[in-house]
Amino acid sequence: MKMNILLVAGVLLAGAALAQSASTQVAPETHPVGDIPDSQAFVRYSSVAGHFSLEVPEGWSRRTQGQTVTFTSKLGAVELSVQKGAPPLTLSKVKARELTVLHKTVRNLNVTAVRDVKLPAGPAVLVRFTSTGDVNAVTGRATRQDNDLYVLARNGQGVTVRFSAPLGADNVDAWTRMAHSFRWQ
Repeated sequence: MKMNILLVAGVLLAGAALAQSASTQVAPETHPVGDIPDSQAFVRYSSVAGHFSLEVPEGWSRRTQGQTVTFTSKLGAVELSVQKGAPPLTLSKVKARELTVLHKTVRNLNVTAVRDVKLPAGPAVLVRFTSTGDVNAVTGRATRQDNDLYVLARNGQGVTVRFSAPLGADNVDAWTRMAHSFRWQ
């Protein structure tokens, strides 16, 4: 009889320890809307027409329209555009050409930085800005967006790579990874 009581007491103690450890477990990690998780897998996309490749998030939908390919998910978008006959890349030319286009095509544009950057594929110009995104068909609302636009050029071939996500999403690591994965072919 004493043995059974000890066994029951041992089970009760073990059950109490499990209940206590369950109550002190860390809550699951949460991300802001649009935040690409660190566990996101990437795949290499190659543009035959644009003679380049880069890594994009696996599983994102792809849409091609003319010389533009867009990858989207609820986490944001990556838009790749090819320009034939692009002039040599300079900061002043990007400011004159790309900023003019952005002012005409992007709602509520607020440019926060324009600077030269060095990528493994060569020199680029980075334009950082916020904007108002497209109106959501379900909610009827448009969200503010963070954007990074990389402008690259080589041998008369120009490529712009635009990353966008809801304002405040922490995509610095994912966007940097994709930009640094850009390769000319």
